[in-house]
Amino acid sequence: MNKKVFHEYFFECLAAFILLIVIDQSTKIFTAKIMLNNMFENIEIFPFLNIVFVRNTGISFGLFSDGGLLGRYFFTSFAIVLGSILLIISFFTKEKLMKLSLLMISSGAIGNAIDRIYFGGVIDFIDFFIYTFHWPAFNFADIFITIGVILLCFENIFGKIRND
Repeated sequence: MNKKVFHEYFFECLAAFILLIVIDQSTKIFTAKIMLNNMFENIEIFPFLNIVFVRNTGISFGLFSDGGLLGRYFFTSFAIVLGSILLIISFFTKEKLMKLSLLMISSGAIGNAIDRIYFGGVIDFIDFFIYTFHWPAFNFADIFITIGVILLCFENIFGKIRND
């Protein structure tokens, strides 16, 4: 990869990374403002979707929420290190789907790490449910991570078939 192409990819990746973090953080700030005005009462959007306000101090689905400050610093450090490594790898990746998936995962990890630094936990606000079964609340960073992992798996499975 020549130097000019690397710089082009570098700025594309960096712009996408920053855009995804801005989307994540702005939706959390917007939701927090709406919830504050609504006295933190749940807001029904559709019969299967509510806007809620949850501060998750653990990891996915509230696991390890009792970790205290040690867990907070560990999860924050882990997310920053992992997000940074994936971002750097995306700079050097040639496949567009792989690049996109790494950028989505890294921006989601850093977006949630920002929450842990400022709020002591991740702000989740999307409550999807069917009847009385509620999926754990999540946010846009979680959506980015999930889509990134799905794309990574897709590329790993079908990319190998295409290359064989």
